Amino acid sequence: MISREVADEFAGIVGKALRERFKDDFVFDPIIVEPAIDPWGGEYLDVFIIFDGDQKNLDPGWTGGLSGRLDPELDRLGVPSCPSFAYVEKSEWQAVYHGKYPRRDDFW
Repeated sequence: MISREVADEFAGIVGKALRERFKDDFVFDPIIVEPAIDPWGGEYLDVFIIFDGDQKNLDPGWTGGLSGRLDPELDRLGVPSCPSFAYVEKSEWQAVYHGKYPRRDDFW
């Protein structure tokens, strides 16, 4: 299983990339990364990016390609597959987060 340390390091890498790209337009906090297992037994990182800002300024072309941009870091960390990213508005996050790791079906 992907370690907690790797997940936490990846959260920092994701946060840095987002802050560099979007500078003062958004606040990204928290960024939660959890090791997960897909239905076929493969390991991946489940990434929840909580943001505060005008969603229409969250460039989908850039955010959709974030995983590819971070491939070298994923390789360095030994993460075996592509992470899953979810962008969640701060107002929605506060409604579903109750002090535990959220499940994807909490949002969809």
